[in-house]
Amino acid sequence: MYLLHTLPLLASWVAYAAGSAAMKRQASSTSSAAGSATTLTPDDADTECTNGPHSRACWGGGFSIATDFDQKWPDTGKTVPYTLDITNTTLNPDGTGDRLVMLINNQYPGPVIRAQWGDWLEITVNNKLPNNGTGIHWHGIRQFETCDQDGVPGITECPIAPGTSRTYRFHCTQFGTSWCVQYGVGTLGTLVIDGPATDNYDEDLGPFALTDWYDETAFFNNPLARIAPPQPYTGLVNGMNVSPDGTKGKYYNATVKSAKKYRLRLINTSVDSAFMVSLDNHPFTVITSDFVPIKPYVAERVFIGIGQRLDVIIEANQTASNYWFRADVPAGACGSNANPKGIRAIIHYDNTTFGNPTSTAWDTTGANADRCTDESYNSNKLEPYWDSFVPSDALTANPTLLSVQAQEAGLTTDNRTIFRWAINTTSLNVDWDRPILEYVQEGNTSYPAYENLINVPDVAWTYWVLQEISTPGGIPLNAHSAITTAFNSF
Repeated sequence: MYLLHTLPLLASWVAYAAGSAAMKRQASSTSSAAGSATTLTPDDADTECTNGPHSRACWGGGFSIATDFDQKWPDTGKTVPYTLDITNTTLNPDGTGDRLVMLINNQYPGPVIRAQWGDWLEITVNNKLPNNGTGIHWHGIRQFETCDQDGVPGITECPIAPGTSRTYRFHCTQFGTSWCVQYGVGTLGTLVIDGPATDNYDEDLGPFALTDWYDETAFFNNPLARIAPPQPYTGLVNGMNVSPDGTKGKYYNATVKSAKKYRLRLINTSVDSAFMVSLDNHPFTVITSDFVPIKPYVAERVFIGIGQRLDVIIEANQTASNYWFRADVPAGACGSNANPKGIRAIIHYDNTTFGNPTSTAWDTTGANADRCTDESYNSNKLEPYWDSFVPSDALTANPTLLSVQAQEAGLTTDNRTIFRWAINTTSLNVDWDRPILEYVQEGNTSYPAYENLINVPDVAWTYWVLQEISTPGGIPLNAHSAITTAFNSF
């Protein structure tokens, strides 16, 4: 893959600004939130209506779904505290046997961290691991003027040493769904910042954290991944699933009432698996992509890449029964799983007997077919609810080429090639004792080349041209929105 990032090109291909989702650019719009009893458009002034089941577009205090939170956000003055203890333990989520893990508050996933738009979160992390440093990264959080609270050891901080603590504090300038994580060892939780929405619903069923699950720990699998990604043997929904042979474990389940609408917050917390997610007989109305509110659209199956989130609404309007919630791993180049069609949960209507569903999956052809990409650029989906005003005038170009490639890094004792990913031939190798942010804050430009620090201009927008040469991939820029302005195949 090659990247050309510039300041100023003619509205090129992908423009980045603060946020966290990759979507098609939206032209100025006057469409309202679908099905909303209180009609607000992106061009309306903010109003004083109250948020509720029939007015989710509202919020209050001069803020609503019409508010572009990259430009304006509330400050409630309220601090919401949490305490997270990280410990060594074991976990047996599907009944097949214990695996070593590091858990938050002895649960998996960890507790739901919840606040409201404009609140301040203050989260104390106690490292009770005897031998490992740690940190908690708040995935996709903008961290406006609080970059040092991002929680990435070697990048924004030194690791939290064993037996010590750190308190993170940051402002919830966005609203939506995310997660907090120390990758690959079970240390993750979900994060909800309540705010307005682009469509109405009665109740919030909360996060549905999806993940792949391995026999071995990340510490064991990491060296193997340099040869080829190890295959997970199954996956979990909110930390639960039955064993692949169906004889052990339990499915996660959620209960609904007929004639009600429910919000589900879908989060892909996997190491190496993308998902095609669906609920038998119940189409999704998609309202949010990552942290960005979008114009609602309807889909029967949705793609969720690693780290991505989609907020969807379902209507409990089918025959009262039990229905399969499916997180299928698509065939292709976006991961593999030994149990690709067996990662499930159950949605149960409250006025019927609970049991394993007999429902039938949606057709998987056409728009429902497995894929390794978001909705296509030309589908007119994934459109932000409010216009981000991407500049379209000519700007002065200052191009820099970034070449992303897999490099050979040696051979194993049995002559298998070891690979690593690199940018401009350099693979990132952080120094735990000297975070990259320290160099930046000091204005020190003598950072080692292996830190892969890329300077971008201090401007609102930069433009990136992404050219895929061979291996499929993506370039996530944490806490930044990507607005796709054009897409071409060669």
